[in-house]
Amino acid sequence: MRRLVLLAAVAGGLLPGAAAAEAMRLITIGAPVTELAFALGAGDSVVGRDTVSRYPAEAAARPDAGYMRALSAEGMISLSPTHVVAVEGAGPQTAFDQLRAMGVTVTMIPEAADRAGLSGKIAAVARALGREAEGARLAAAVEARLSDLAAVVGTARAERKGAPPLRVLCLVGGGPGGMLAAGRGTVPDTLIAMAGAGNALAGERDYVPLSAEGALAAEPDLLLVSRSLIDRSGGVDGLLGLPQLALTPVARTRRVVVVDGAILVGLGPRTGDAVAALVSEQGVK
Repeated sequence: MRRLVLLAAVAGGLLPGAAAAEAMRLITIGAPVTELAFALGAGDSVVGRDTVSRYPAEAAARPDAGYMRALSAEGMISLSPTHVVAVEGAGPQTAFDQLRAMGVTVTMIPEAADRAGLSGKIAAVARALGREAEGARLAAAVEARLSDLAAVVGTARAERKGAPPLRVLCLVGGGPGGMLAAGRGTVPDTLIAMAGAGNALAGERDYVPLSAEGALAAEPDLLLVSRSLIDRSGGVDGLLGLPQLALTPVARTRRVVVVDGAILVGLGPRTGDAVAALVSEQGVK
């Protein structure tokens, strides 16, 4: 009975700010949303997260509420949430509708397509958690780091005096469906642009299957890949030895930037880490 009263009070806004934040039972859907919840100090309120949300370590220890695109209302409600904060595109919508009908507050967070959108994404999650002040501080810190990196990239670009930027190919997947390469309009495309490099697959949109012919035509100087892809490929040697990559320039230079796969899923608190790694691998100081 107490849990039902608490759920109704929090969902209905009957508890004041700090008390409501402490009473919140939160499910986060989408790796960057989960990271933001913990970065904003709401980790203790998280009672569940989606399958791919495994950072930070405290998040991985929370119950798995299911894959973000195949969620069930029953699975989530079994965790007695008062709030669900999910990235746009999660679903199905019927699952969220059922939660709302049961009094759970569901907030959808628009995906950020660029640096300006990232600040808005942080603010949206902060509002949903009642942590606007923390959100403002986090957004300022993330923006400051990206500004510093942009200044470094700008200086390097001026020093290149018109020389073309390095061509970066981002690969994801590696399961039964094979590898996919990131084209325009993807999170990796944004990361590559922030680092002052060029997307080797700028002629494609979204994610496309990678063929040996496509990889050769892309002529990548540098690979951006997830740690999980490296592990599934048997290490860097295994990845570069794949038929799709064996004859490309990067197979000879072995220039590979490895990041946590969650960073490639959506812009978030660690976006600066990926940008900094790409900047460093280009020899920019």
